[in-house]
Amino acid sequence: MEASCLAEDVGGHEHRLKHRYATCGQWYKGSLHLHTNRSDGHLSVTELIKMYAAERFDFVAITDHWRLPEFDGHRTKLPLFVIDGIELDGFDESGVYFHVLALGASLKLPTTTRNFVKALQAARSQRALLIWAHPHWTGNLPGEGLRHNFDGMEIYNHSSQCENGSGYALSHWDHVLNQNPDFLGFATDDSHFVPDQEYWKGGWIMVNAAACTQDEILNNIRRGNFYASQGPQFKTIEYASNSIKVETSPVAYIRLIGSRMAGSWIKAREAVPLLQAEFQLPSDWPYARIEIEDIHGKRAWSNPLWFSNC
Repeated sequence: MEASCLAEDVGGHEHRLKHRYATCGQWYKGSLHLHTNRSDGHLSVTELIKMYAAERFDFVAITDHWRLPEFDGHRTKLPLFVIDGIELDGFDESGVYFHVLALGASLKLPTTTRNFVKALQAARSQRALLIWAHPHWTGNLPGEGLRHNFDGMEIYNHSSQCENGSGYALSHWDHVLNQNPDFLGFATDDSHFVPDQEYWKGGWIMVNAAACTQDEILNNIRRGNFYASQGPQFKTIEYASNSIKVETSPVAYIRLIGSRMAGSWIKAREAVPLLQAEFQLPSDWPYARIEIEDIHGKRAWSNPLWFSNC
């Protein structure tokens, strides 16, 4: 599933621009930010897994605050694949408060002391995937996250949006992409299942992989071979020499988004939905990403379409 590479001349220097997507595998649906009654959630691990399996999710990450998940029996008997995760929070060396998801690796972290800086260093040394959680809700500025070399951020957090309208961080993402065009975007539920506040099934990712195994799912998440969604679907994402073509579920808008004012869009005509689009990819853009939106205002977002300097 290796992505192809494209040589471009940008600013007088040849760069290798490696295409992000290889969508010849199968799409697997996953929720990466979930809490149980082992921290501040209101469901057991077993109850949560059963609920997401019933909704045809293929994998989840259980990310309780400062506690790794524990399972009774063998994981192979679970109805979906579970990624080890944890949510860390605290102040960094500059006194800025963060929430961060750490997924995968062995995750032997100093959880008893709840030292955010040391725990983050340990997670990074174990090659955990580090996701900057709900930056708008936390009150973080875009530049603050750049200091920590996170792998990506939650561009949509469903619980934050339901609670007080602070779930979107698309402007944060575009700001960071101008500095780090490989930065990944995630949509999550952040479900706690508080009574009368059962916010879930509102944000997830779709990973394209050869199989729903730990190596396949985590490797394709790391390389960004996934998209974030509230409902709409990308079916294929294909490249020509200097263009991108996407096939989607029925949508009302398909947008090519670049830095600041750069971009273009296609709108469905009357009652005929869009099912595909093709855009030229300007070689002088620092990044480009695709956004689709259905008639209900639900959106899905590709990751940046290429790697720079690979």
